[in-house]
Amino acid sequence: MSKRLIIIDGNSLLFRAYYATAYMGTDKIMRTSTGVPTNAIFAFANMIVRIVNDLKADDHLFVAFDTGEKTFRHEEYDDYKANRQAAPDELVTQFPIAREFLDALSIRHDEVVGYEADDLAGSLAKAAGKEGFKVELYTSDQDYLQLIDEDISVQLIRRGLSDVRFLDPKGLYEEFGYHAYQVPDFKGLTGDASDNLKGVPGVGKVTATKLLAEYDTLEKILENADNIKGKLGENIREHKATALQSKHLATILTDLPLPCPLNDFHYKGFDNSAVHAFAQKYEMRQFLNNLKYTNSEVEEEIKAHEIKSFNEVKEKDYSYISFYVTASDEDYYKATPEFIYFSLGKNVYRISFNDLLLDPKLKALFSDEALLKYTYDYKRHAIMLSNHALDIKGTVNDALVLTYVWDTNVAPNISAFLLTYGVNASSEEEETYAILVAKLSAIYQEGINKLKKENLLQVYEDIEKPLTDVLIKMEKAGFNVDKDVLTAIGSEYKVILDNLTHTIFLLAGHEFNINSPKQLATILFDELGLKANRKRSTSADVLNDLKDKHPIIPAILEYRKYQKIISTYIDGFIPHIHRDGKVHTTFNQALTTTGRLSSNNPNLQNISIRHEEGREIRKAFNAGDKDVLAIDYSQIELRLLAAIANVPSLIDIFNSDRDIHSETAMALFPLEDLNYARRKAKAVNFGIVYGISDFGLSEQLETTVKDARAIIQSFFKTYPEVWTYRQEVINELIKEGYVKTLTGRKRYIPQINDPNYQTREFAKRAAMNAPLQGSAADLIKMAMIKVDEFLTKNKCKTKLILQVHDELIFALDQDEHEIVDDLVNIMENVLDLPVKLKVEVKTGKTWFEAS
Repeated sequence: MSKRLIIIDGNSLLFRAYYATAYMGTDKIMRTSTGVPTNAIFAFANMIVRIVNDLKADDHLFVAFDTGEKTFRHEEYDDYKANRQAAPDELVTQFPIAREFLDALSIRHDEVVGYEADDLAGSLAKAAGKEGFKVELYTSDQDYLQLIDEDISVQLIRRGLSDVRFLDPKGLYEEFGYHAYQVPDFKGLTGDASDNLKGVPGVGKVTATKLLAEYDTLEKILENADNIKGKLGENIREHKATALQSKHLATILTDLPLPCPLNDFHYKGFDNSAVHAFAQKYEMRQFLNNLKYTNSEVEEEIKAHEIKSFNEVKEKDYSYISFYVTASDEDYYKATPEFIYFSLGKNVYRISFNDLLLDPKLKALFSDEALLKYTYDYKRHAIMLSNHALDIKGTVNDALVLTYVWDTNVAPNISAFLLTYGVNASSEEEETYAILVAKLSAIYQEGINKLKKENLLQVYEDIEKPLTDVLIKMEKAGFNVDKDVLTAIGSEYKVILDNLTHTIFLLAGHEFNINSPKQLATILFDELGLKANRKRSTSADVLNDLKDKHPIIPAILEYRKYQKIISTYIDGFIPHIHRDGKVHTTFNQALTTTGRLSSNNPNLQNISIRHEEGREIRKAFNAGDKDVLAIDYSQIELRLLAAIANVPSLIDIFNSDRDIHSETAMALFPLEDLNYARRKAKAVNFGIVYGISDFGLSEQLETTVKDARAIIQSFFKTYPEVWTYRQEVINELIKEGYVKTLTGRKRYIPQINDPNYQTREFAKRAAMNAPLQGSAADLIKMAMIKVDEFLTKNKCKTKLILQVHDELIFALDQDEHEIVDDLVNIMENVLDLPVKLKVEVKTGKTWFEAS
């Protein structure tokens, strides 16, 4: 059987990946938490991973790149590719990251100065074909079709990244009507707008195909030009030199020296630590979730013994149980447990959940409070098993949550999780579960050692581990939702949406797909003549700048608002209402890179309250026969800034209950009206916390960049300790590569070493906020734990049911209103800080009333 070599056109894939994921505008593309664009890398990685997952043991792999510099074609033809727009900055930033990604996966890649990726790929493909390889080329560039022969095929990527057409010699002719060797001739006749090749005027695809079918090559067409009648023959004769030049420039070189022997392209797998380090650096756990192929042997053969009862268990003495449960659905509220994999220290067993429920001895393993337990994602297991009559009791060590404390990019995927600890998963799911269970206790101990080394053990033991039990209670408690209220709001908003749709069509002059950015751009910029931006974006920022230019713009903005509310909060919430009339959101404890909790199924943390229409959704949420109590930390990150940076003047303002925004307004804008100045000061205060740039502040205050820079400098003169703190965290970041929260959590910001100045400056601004945001996340978690301890100790009927960033929501029992003061006291004294913490309290029959 022939060896296989896969060659990937790196530039082609990256460009396609970028534009396939940037259609909503650069402000909407995927970025890291520090602002580095990764949308192209995300899509590029998914394509590469699909290829890697399909590799066989003897396969070879290579990625060819352009250098980005001029080639011999530019020297021969000054206007070569002259009409191409420069690649967006957001894409250019990702080219070196793509090479980092390939290095992490140990995939060979190269480029040759003076030549294009096509030439390198063509030379390698032809050389490999002569050596008996079967070669597959992945590209969206049709120039590569000329390389096709009996040994070389092209996987031509068309729309997006998912529409891939396999072309061999037969498929090429059926698809295009000409042969591989005729591709340069075709380009010589038709030209190529993307490369600025002129070709012959008046010769299109159909004409070129007919000419090649009759004369075979461009040279023979030119030899017979006198026999071609009419304007066509005249053009061919007149533009002979241009046609030959276009063919020459479109011809891929196939005789470049290879960067290394063919055997060096043999793909031998990747280094687990390198892959994980890349995922951590660029916050890309998603590609780890899809990466299945390791091209290496599983460390040891671990398989589960199928059993029907505890009588088949061989161990007689054991001190712990490790377990993992497979289920019918990822949503563990909807899921039915299927099989339980467990180990008592030596062997791994698998038993069906139904058989386990019938076995008192096996059930006792989970209810034995004295038996130590290890698992992966304890909260999932606790709730799912409890819903099916099996309660887990005793101390449970969760390896996923533990790992999250020292690596916030840990992937919520078992294979990727195992890679974090250098353990190779199996290609079979069943074996992977067995490997996980067999390794859990050792992995947990390794994680503990890492936490000790990083001085993070207390964060795990005092915050994250007890928090899991709190989240279990909160999820089980749920939040009442009145479906009728939600439906009524939806019906009202759908009428408004229909009216807005009709208005937009009237203003446009005809119907079109309002949700299509491309069609909307055509309406706004071509038909209505509004000024287009360089990328013809129709993002919210662009539309806001145009809202005074035409009445259609405000209508579109309103349309988007109501459509978002209906799709996300009406149609999106109703399916998640359970039989008990509640939504039981899933709190993600090991997902965000900032340390904050997030929620899904449904997401109750992102209900917009910036406008009244979004806030109306909260009218559907209530606490049944209880009241809704909301306790919200006031200006928590500003208070933490005062404490962490040790700013006496800020501490005094907060501790004497003065208004921070008014104080800043009087210091920065003493001659302006206080109310107006306070609004500006608020933007400055929060902007400083989030590391705002002078440009960003100028946009918020609608002033010049110079004035904004002066305002920021004035702020630092007013509160010089903040400037000192900023310099300290930047110095720490430059030296260590990370910054720390109050509890010692590390937030890595690798962009501080980026060669691009703007990227480094962004990293410095991010360094300002990361410790504050992370400390606020820890503070609210500590508050949740202490509040839960109080409610449990006092056997209260009041329940904590939701956390939304800096706010806790309770179902407050009618007879327990006196505990509100206790809850406030707990939250305001959760940490011993030099600055006073303050919370705001609201109650009502619905969440809306308590907002």
